[in-house]
Parts: sequence; C-alpha cells; structure tokens
Amino acid sequence: MKKLSLVFLALAAFLLVLGGCSNNETGGEEEAGKKKIALLMADLGNPFFHVLRDSVVKQGEELGYEVLVYDGQNDASMQPSQIEDALQKGIEAIIINPADESSTANAIKDAIAQDIPVVTVDRAVEVDGVLSYLVTDNLKGGKLVGEWLQEKLPEGGNVIHMEGVIGTAPQRERGGGFLSIIDPAENASSKFEIIDTAVGDFSMAPAEAAMSDLLAKHDDIDVVFAQNDTMAVGIARAIETAGRSDDGIIVIGFDGANEAYDLIDQGQMSVTAVQDFDFIGSEAVNYVHDFLEDDKKPEAEVLVDVFMSDKK
Repeated sequence: MKKLSLVFLALAAFLLVLGGCSNNETGGEEEAGKKKIALLMADLGNPFFHVLRDSVVKQGEELGYEVLVYDGQNDASMQPSQIEDALQKGIEAIIINPADESSTANAIKDAIAQDIPVVTVDRAVEVDGVLSYLVTDNLKGGKLVGEWLQEKLPEGGNVIHMEGVIGTAPQRERGGGFLSIIDPAENASSKFEIIDTAVGDFSMAPAEAAMSDLLAKHDDIDVVFAQNDTMAVGIARAIETAGRSDDGIIVIGFDGANEAYDLIDQGQMSVTAVQDFDFIGSEAVNYVHDFLEDDKKPEAEVLVDVFMSDKK
C-alpha cells in the first residue's frame, strides 16, 4: 500500500510539472538556455500577420533567441494577461502588435518598469519608455490609394469605404490619407462621392457581411476601398455571392497579401497597397538585439514605405 501511494505521489508530481509547461502558446516546449523574446500579435486569424510572425521568429532564431508567440485573436482584453504570462516566463524583450492602443498600456508600463524593452509594430501604444514604434507609413499609403484611383477613374465615381478597427492608427491614417484625396469635403477638386462607409474590423467575415448589406442598399457602386486585404477578400466574396461580379466594381486592398494577389489574378480585385511586414518583423528583432547587447537605441518612430501593386 505504501509503494502504491508513492507511485500516485510521483504521478501527481509529474502531471503538475507537465501542466505548468503546457501554457506555452508557441505550441512547443521552451528551449533551455536560450534568451526569450515575446511576440504578441493582435490577430493571427489575419493571414497577412503570419508574414510578420514568421519574420520575427526567423530573425530571432538567427540571433539566438527563442520567440514565444501569442495570438490576441482580435480581442484586446487578452493581451494584458499574455504580457504577464510572458514576463513570468523570463522573457528579455517584447515585440507587440497591439489589438488596440489603450488596453495594453498598463501591462506595457509594468514590463518597462521591469527593464524589459518593448517595440511596438503596426500600431502604437501611448506609453513613455517604449523602445521604438515600427510602422508602415499608413497616411502615405492611404494617399497613394487615392491617387491611384484618380488616375484609374479620372471622371470620378461612387465609392464605399470599408474601415478597420475604429480608433487604431491604421484605421485613422489609411482612411485619413485616402479621404484627403478622394472626399470632396476635403479635396474640392475630387470628382468622387463617398456614398457609404462601413466597419469591417480588419476581418473577413464582418467585411463580407457589411458588404452584403451595402450591395442590397446601393445599385451603383464603382469602387470599394478596404483598409486591409483580409476585408477585401470578404468584399470580393460578397460581390460574387450577390451575383454582381459583372458590375465592374473596383476593389482596392491594403497589405500585399497572397490572397489579394490571387484575387487580382482572378479579376476580383484591382490593386493593393503593399506594406513590408517582412522587413518590419526582422528589424524589430534587430532593434531589440542591439539594445540588449550594446544598449543601442533605435529611432523612436520608424516609418516604412508603401507602394501600389497589382502583381506579386
């Protein structure tokens, strides 16, 4: 009986240790002896964010780091606890793509107070002490979309604007740049009319649902600008489902995702504004590494160029 009790105690201890290791959201065991970087992504349900994740992981591994990846699932309430989990795992630095710009602020302050360098990518967080903010020049990107559209349709047309998560920097800046060129309220020389605006939260299903409603509401649509490619895919699906593929609606995205190029090849999208997430991810790791190794600080804000493309 005593031997049996010892066996049960040993088994319980083993299960306790195993349970303590199973919360690593990278899907694998932590590598002993390696320095760790936490990468917190807003939403890995967005395929384009995989480019950023893969770039960070690759560059981290090349520089000798283990990268712990967390998926916020487009739910800002998840990221503070994910930051706490990363801190408990003994990470050396944080690279974060915030789900929004306020919910994570206190958790990031806690990390900085523990001398953990923090780099934000794609979206900023208004917290003193962040090492750097690496981001696509979204304002310029929005303007480029507007300028491309002016050249494409010099006589103007009816435009629908599909916005991302309200209040985020990409939503504000991409939309602001676009409207500064296309909206007659901001540019008196514009021949376009913004006939409707909807919110797709940078996600496919909400954009598809919103576009379905807009197609039922409007018979004459010339252009839809989606603030990211994931929403553009949903918009293209809605147009096809509604039987309006022959209407010649111009669908414009923003990212440069593989899915967008596939739709461009199929004639369901026209163009996308391309941002270089591969560069942003690897450079974020370089910033962290240089700071940890040499106390070298990067620029506080780094804007990465964007361009229009209809070919991969």
